[in-house]
Amino acid sequence: MNEQTILRIHGVSKSFSGVRVLSDVEFDLKPGEVHAIVGENGAGKSTLIKILSGAYEREGGEIIVGGKSYELLTPRIAQDAGIVTIYQERNLVPHLSVGENILIGNEPKGAFGTMKWKELYSRAGEILKNLNLKLDPQATVHSLGSAEQQAVEIAKALYKNAKIVIMDEPTASLTRAEIDNLFDLIEELKKEKVGVIYISHRLDEIFRIADRVTVLRDGFKVLEREIKAINKDVLVKAMVGEELTITHVEKVGITDELFEAQGVGREGAFWDIDIQLRQGEIIGISGMVGSGRTEVVRALAGIDRIDRGRILLKGHEIQGKALDEIIRLGICFVPEDRDAIGLISAMSVAGNTTLASLPKISRGPLLRLASERELSETFVKTLNIQAKNIHQEVRFLSGGNRQKVMVAKWLCKGIEVFIMDEPTQGVDVGAREEIHRIMKHLTDEGKAILMVSSDLDELMNMSHRIAVMRGGHIVKILATPETTREEVLSFAIGKSISQQ
Repeated sequence: MNEQTILRIHGVSKSFSGVRVLSDVEFDLKPGEVHAIVGENGAGKSTLIKILSGAYEREGGEIIVGGKSYELLTPRIAQDAGIVTIYQERNLVPHLSVGENILIGNEPKGAFGTMKWKELYSRAGEILKNLNLKLDPQATVHSLGSAEQQAVEIAKALYKNAKIVIMDEPTASLTRAEIDNLFDLIEELKKEKVGVIYISHRLDEIFRIADRVTVLRDGFKVLEREIKAINKDVLVKAMVGEELTITHVEKVGITDELFEAQGVGREGAFWDIDIQLRQGEIIGISGMVGSGRTEVVRALAGIDRIDRGRILLKGHEIQGKALDEIIRLGICFVPEDRDAIGLISAMSVAGNTTLASLPKISRGPLLRLASERELSETFVKTLNIQAKNIHQEVRFLSGGNRQKVMVAKWLCKGIEVFIMDEPTQGVDVGAREEIHRIMKHLTDEGKAILMVSSDLDELMNMSHRIAVMRGGHIVKILATPETTREEVLSFAIGKSISQQ
């Protein structure tokens, strides 16, 4: 085995209920290297890292860590071998201190089992110092933000002398500044000769942080390349198996105004929000985290209150109306967190699709199952929702398909104004383009979309106009064909292009 390789996977396979999800996968990792794994949802990425972390048992092949071949990997054996996995969900004890979490299981204790607190905090402080982290080892974890908790997990991995750190979508809930800090931490890991396996849907991050990239598709390894020897187009083609056509919206002609906000505000949150949304138009809302984007769209959708201003649909005031009445009039909200508040995860595709339209498929208190089936099958076909059948629970669908089910729910209802918060958050590149095509189809039918997005490429490709927010206020509305990414960003951060 190459001395410069700390991990080698040879011919690893895995099946569930007779369905092959990994087929003879080859993979290796060098000390101090960031090796990215990318692929669409269902490509096998999560299965592979769960095999490495000991959560799943492989069916074939060989795993060699630090020159030693492992017939079996359990979570304990993987940890002892120096493999640490940092998932999107934090693996910390929130009511314990930072120091206790870093040293958990290895706390210094006296002769009678009493904790040596001074030594514990000293050791934890040394680890934090080595990572250039200005965190108090005595602070409780629940008082920290997402990025700081993630940093504690990395510090914990270093204390355990991790040789391999697996990061699964590590930037999903981070701001741009927090992502920069995470990448600084990864550079520190590289200096310590720790190998990093990095999994992300965000391809820009892959090109920024990775040294090598491996692409999985349908359980097979289809590409491995040095990052400097590949471009995004080649990577996307390997992921989806074909050239991907990027969706762009076309110029909107003179159409009727459908939705309008006039001087809308709420004390301490946002103020003087003015937006006019026409039929067939997409307005994107840009801004840094904390600019008030989500607060504004939730209020405009009737979910949260406003203190002042008017909200009009087809010229009629709707502010102050009950949420069910606003939905009946034709406005819906598609939330960023589709699993927690957008869908009922244990309910079927059919149940979620028709949930907002029960009068259409009911006779009195009784549900007409044939009508439910017919209606849901129509939208599953229209939106190309990939499910075994309409009775499959939505929790078993990919993120992109769950998002399409949520859109289907509102299409079934006959919604005219779609208010969307991060519509492609956490979905793979293929599903993202499908969602964009659905959005374009909605506007072609004369519907209108108000969309919050943190992705500048998405805003530039999918918006006719971009409303830029800063400090709870819209500071500028830009016509997309006449602006640039740099101009949008300059208004978002309050810095002119000439100052940059």
